[in-house]
Amino acid sequence: MDTSLLKCFLTLADTQSFSEAAERLNITQSTVSHKIARLEAHLGKQLFERTTRTCMLTSDGRELERYVFKPVHIPPL
Repeated sequence: MDTSLLKCFLTLADTQSFSEAAERLNITQSTVSHKIARLEAHLGKQLFERTTRTCMLTSDGRELERYVFKPVHIPPL
């Protein structure tokens, strides 16, 4: 699995915003969306509940976050 998908996932989980995650990762909002879609397709699970303003982890997303957080730790800004 591409670790950049997991880094994107963790950043989005932290910010709860596609635009903030994109800014933090220095990529476009569209790229964040595509990476999350690829990860969800790969796992066959919806990881985020999206609204027009925010996104929140689903129970599957919270489980994945606990599983991957340590191996792909993102240093604080």
